[in-house]
Amino acid sequence: MSEGSRQHSGLEKALRYGLAAVGPIATAGSQFILSLQLLHVLDIKSFGSFAFLLVTSQFSSGVWSALFCAPLPVLVTQGSAEQRQTMLRCLFATNLVLAAAAFLVFWALGEALGVAHGAAALFAGYGAFALLRWFGRAYAYVTGRQIRATMSDLLYSLALLAGLGAIYLTKSSDLYLPNAALMVSAILSLIPFGSSYLVQQFVKLSFRDIPHYREVWRRHSSWSLTGVVTTEATANAHAYIVTFFLGPTAFAPLSASALLIRPISVVMNALTDFERPQMARQLDAGRFDGALHSLRTFRVAMIGIWALTALAAATLIAFAPRLVFPERYAINYLAVATTLWMAVAGMRSLRTADSVLLQAGGVFRQLAYASMISSGVSVLAVVALLVWGGPLWSIAGILIGEAVYAAWIWREAAIWRRRQLAASSDSAAPIATSSDAARTQQRDRVEEEQAS
Repeated sequence: MSEGSRQHSGLEKALRYGLAAVGPIATAGSQFILSLQLLHVLDIKSFGSFAFLLVTSQFSSGVWSALFCAPLPVLVTQGSAEQRQTMLRCLFATNLVLAAAAFLVFWALGEALGVAHGAAALFAGYGAFALLRWFGRAYAYVTGRQIRATMSDLLYSLALLAGLGAIYLTKSSDLYLPNAALMVSAILSLIPFGSSYLVQQFVKLSFRDIPHYREVWRRHSSWSLTGVVTTEATANAHAYIVTFFLGPTAFAPLSASALLIRPISVVMNALTDFERPQMARQLDAGRFDGALHSLRTFRVAMIGIWALTALAAATLIAFAPRLVFPERYAINYLAVATTLWMAVAGMRSLRTADSVLLQAGGVFRQLAYASMISSGVSVLAVVALLVWGGPLWSIAGILIGEAVYAAWIWREAAIWRRRQLAASSDSAAPIATSSDAARTQQRDRVEEEQAS
């Protein structure tokens, strides 16, 4: 390949990944603006209820990734054409049935938190349609229609921003209009997936194929779901424990202070989506040095983003805290909470590059072990610190869990790198994986992560 062709190929890949990142960044950005606006217009209890419901909705997206999105690339490429069609019918029908069940779960959660009946139903509608959209994005990626996923993200973001304008103009101070804006945005975001997708999802359903999902669960989803649950426990144990024991009012300041680390999470997710497939290709081609270079670049970028965000947050808290936080939130409390959240974000920033390298290399069992151990530590630490020092110090429990997670990942990454270097000295063959099956698993994982 000529130098010009390589440059053109590199530019094309950069544009493709840039296009894939635009949608998630826009979605996260619009939800960040919504949370920031509601922080000012809602009372503390209402904001805490909304923030907790949003946490559970984001968790449900991870559950959907495990149940449907991750197995999808494999199920549409294996077996005969008839078997593939049967599995697709099974997934579409099961997806709709479980989304309806999720509606009931979200509604019950809203009612338990004391949200008004209508507002709780609106959020439940958002939660259900958001899950249908999540599966639609995965289906668009698998069928080679990535632009549809991006258009769905952008339409969702634009619709939500329009809803934010309505909230501002009407001076709404309850959850009816925000939850309605979320639900309408989720419904409209299904349109870009096209009429054929919508017909498959809502019209041509085959509920008799649902029992085939047992095979999907046995082969793919059960272990993936374990990883999702343990990762959620590591990252958000405080949200569930504090809200369960003390209510949404106690959770609200913790969620408010966490808004300041949201930019780090957005950049982290975007860079992960870019670097993971790149590292996977480098490893699959035996270019271990290239993967290590990507690792170092990723790590430096994350440290830089963390440092800039921490500096901006410190400046805001010190000189103009009321630009973000209304008078009803105590600044000293928020300052300590923000410091703890920045420590959590720093730990995540330091270990993310190594985690992505292990994912690209197909080292999933060790990652699962790290997640399971750290989740147990997080839960125990959050409970202990909540009893000892109150809700504020529950964030330190998350920090302890993240530190255990990071230490385990660094250890496994160091062991894995030594093995690859040893293999490279013994053989000129590709060193990323030890067998064709492992390389296939690696490629499948890349496709699964893109789909989710």
